[in-house]
Amino acid sequence: MEENFNQMGTRERQIVDLLLQGCDNSEIARDLNIAERTVKAYFNRLFVRFGIKGGIKRVKLATLLYRRQLWQ
Repeated sequence: MEENFNQMGTRERQIVDLLLQGCDNSEIARDLNIAERTVKAYFNRLFVRFGIKGGIKRVKLATLLYRRQLWQ
């Protein structure tokens, strides 16, 4: 799991930071000046990378990454 965190690119980290601030896809897209479908594609890659399946994926990802921040 640790290597998954270390493999995140700059844009992925920006998206994660905005997710943890409570932004939705449209806000993330606007703030980063990218298309909303691009944001969705990044999230889908992050879901696969962290093995997140089914349910409320964004919440699971945010919880996982937030806990990671607390431990650092």
